[in-house]
Amino acid sequence: MSLDVWLIAPDGRRSAASLGAPVGSAGSQGRVFGLRDRPDTVVKVLHRADRVHLADRLRVMLADPAGWVGGSGQPLVAWPSAAVHRRDDGQLLGYAAPRLAHPRFAPLPTLFNPAVRARMLPGATWSWWLTVAEELARVVHVVHQRGHVVGDLAPANVFVSASGGVCLIDADGWQLRDPVTGEDLTCPFSRPEYTAPEHLDEPSRRREPASDHWALAVLVAQLTCLGFHPFGGVPRETAGPVEEVDNVRLRRCRLLGADVRVPAAAVPPEALPAVLRRRLGDALDAGHTAPAARPGPQSWAAALAYARDSLVPCPAVATHVYPREGRHCPWCRMVEAGAPDPFPGGGR
Repeated sequence: MSLDVWLIAPDGRRSAASLGAPVGSAGSQGRVFGLRDRPDTVVKVLHRADRVHLADRLRVMLADPAGWVGGSGQPLVAWPSAAVHRRDDGQLLGYAAPRLAHPRFAPLPTLFNPAVRARMLPGATWSWWLTVAEELARVVHVVHQRGHVVGDLAPANVFVSASGGVCLIDADGWQLRDPVTGEDLTCPFSRPEYTAPEHLDEPSRRREPASDHWALAVLVAQLTCLGFHPFGGVPRETAGPVEEVDNVRLRRCRLLGADVRVPAAAVPPEALPAVLRRRLGDALDAGHTAPAARPGPQSWAAALAYARDSLVPCPAVATHVYPREGRHCPWCRMVEAGAPDPFPGGGR
């Protein structure tokens, strides 16, 4: 796609640019393109049907252009820096945002693939996953402090760095708090397998931060289990495949005792320290019907930091670390049971 556009900054200044090659594949709400001669910036062009409320959303977002950066200078959110209009007729197409490119960042879902993980993060240990989960919790806390709700908090909207830093993308799909009117522009969409139970049948209604607390708990579980969804698995009495959202509705969480069949490579519940299992119980069991019971992001960040600081090295494999309270290395036990080593490269 070659298209001449105007980039209109929050202060009204405009600069000419041209869209370059697509970045990745098209998403449910739009497609991302590079900008010629601007390697640090991308443009998200929304599908025509999704541009109906774009002007209102960009007005809110461009009124708050600064402050989405961590202490290290790394972006916490790929926040819009400019509105993007066609140069020929002025039509609003989307927005410009920072480019999150390899090797500095990688989409979280790619790292759930063991082969990709081994190539991109050689020598990484379980400590790295705890760091990512902690940083995700801290970013969600910042979002809530601004009055927003992520809504579609899912791996597809998370990028990570080699140091464990986290950056959220697609902020145009959040539930945004308008600082002028105090009204909320509701979240139009969220992936069912990460959606809080109270929103499964009403995904477009106004959300409270507790809905993100549910998704955050699911993501913490998935991160600490190296990509395995906590509501994954097939009930033993069922022959065919079962969707995670079906298990969510029926409260079948494998980390909380549900009797489901899972692959040999699935991380067992006992690999997680008690401090995390307790919070998962609060979030995904008690919190299934009582949103207020779900731990918030600060509680998760503290628990994850504690868990990381309580790790001990495996005496047999250099890349294996596990909770001090554990009597045996869970990763060695997985290998002994026939699973591939989740943290290869440490010798044996």
